[in-house]
Amino acid sequence: MRYLDAIAKTAASNPDRTAIVTTSGDTATYGWLWSASEALAAWIDASGVPEHEPVMVYGHKSPLHIACMHACLKSGHPYVPVDRFSVPKERAVSIAGQIGAPLVLATSEFPEELADAASTLLDTSRLTAIAEKGGASQPERWVSGEDLAYILFTSGSTGTPKGVQVTADCFDNFLGWAVTLGGIDKTGLTFLNQAPFSFDLSVYELAMALASDGTLFCLTKQVQDNMREEFKALAASGVGVWVSTPSFANMCLVDDSFTQELLPDLRLFLFCGETLANSTAAALLERFPQAKVVNSYGPTESTVAVAAVDVTPEMTAADEPLPVGIARPGTRLRVVDEQGAECPTGTYGEVIIEGDTVSAGYFKRMDLTEKSFGTALLDGKEVRTYRTGDEGALDEQGLLHYHGRLDMQVKFNGYRIELGDIEENIRKLPEVTDACVTPFERDGRIAYLVAHVVLGKAPAETGLKATVAFKKELAATLPHYMIPRKFVFHDRLPMTPNGKVDRKTLAKL
Repeated sequence: MRYLDAIAKTAASNPDRTAIVTTSGDTATYGWLWSASEALAAWIDASGVPEHEPVMVYGHKSPLHIACMHACLKSGHPYVPVDRFSVPKERAVSIAGQIGAPLVLATSEFPEELADAASTLLDTSRLTAIAEKGGASQPERWVSGEDLAYILFTSGSTGTPKGVQVTADCFDNFLGWAVTLGGIDKTGLTFLNQAPFSFDLSVYELAMALASDGTLFCLTKQVQDNMREEFKALAASGVGVWVSTPSFANMCLVDDSFTQELLPDLRLFLFCGETLANSTAAALLERFPQAKVVNSYGPTESTVAVAAVDVTPEMTAADEPLPVGIARPGTRLRVVDEQGAECPTGTYGEVIIEGDTVSAGYFKRMDLTEKSFGTALLDGKEVRTYRTGDEGALDEQGLLHYHGRLDMQVKFNGYRIELGDIEENIRKLPEVTDACVTPFERDGRIAYLVAHVVLGKAPAETGLKATVAFKKELAATLPHYMIPRKFVFHDRLPMTPNGKVDRKTLAKL
């Protein structure tokens, strides 16, 4: 399934059909989305941006923001989505620096530093004027094959985000499978968009909705920050397909009104990004008898997800933790030991993904690409491979069972986080001499992050006040979901016999 062709078909046959609705009150039809992205693509074509150079799309959820992403695809440029609420300005500027930022499309308020980092920055008023002026893209320039469709920057162990390069073929191959998940006809349904566009979970609902003649219902940050308003919006949404992290569903389940009565059109829950607890799946199946629950798995490096499974009531009672799925067509999952040998069925090892949705590696980071990516033969064709760093096991049915990270990377509230990234940013604070971040687990899941900090001198404030001060300083460089909840101050960090920080000891404190 070719994504742009699917949208073109709906825009031509039913241009007045609603494509996008946001809780900020914005709506857009397929006809508007198509014509606006055509005009913007024509402008980009004429702007002189070097061929195939990445274009940053900065802002928050809006029809114009989505039109800009599509304009990049139509002009042959990978888009780099940066959400203004999820990505601090220093990190946005860092990303701009890495990609060279010949062009930034800013669909909402932007920091001056970002404008300084870009060769050209178009603000909302200019983008709107261009979209309304009209124009046409050149179909031969649309991204295709091994052209990059988008670059998503994820947490990096050195404190600098790294860009995952997803090709048009990877995107289209993923989409062809995603629209089949749950075994329901998704044509014309409304899809919940909970995740910011800088997080790859958003590709699930965006691509499926617009390739299925559906409507993308975007929950903006302002509404997500207000539970009462959020439930009012959900009740009026007509959502048929729910895509989110399990944590978001858990938060909603706290309210007894979160039932089929609130969302009568809901037919499918689709989860990815973190562990789906048995209790969460069981509660959803009980409260939403008309809906299916699908658990899925996959890192950003393999284009959102590569495995999925329908979760049944029987499964929630028998399998703990729940399996994360069977490999999609075009993908092979392998589990290997430390020597690279295949693990026997049921034995845990590192998960290797081989297939036609494995990305093209990291943007301008050949060192990291060579470390984690490779090639293999699958059904007679050479495909890319990715060493996930995830620990898992395959059962006799081919179901993958996920068992956490083999390195310092964790999944928390659906976000993939390098603990080293947080530590590096804490160490940059003037008063800090050393730092270690550990996850605090409750009932087998990460409840919050704890920062263990060594200071060069005693803090001016102690206890809660010191924690508040550190959080405020980190908010300038880290997204909110990467800021530890708790800070513990040490004279020195405990060490293992081989001279490394004793993380296991710290995790017990």
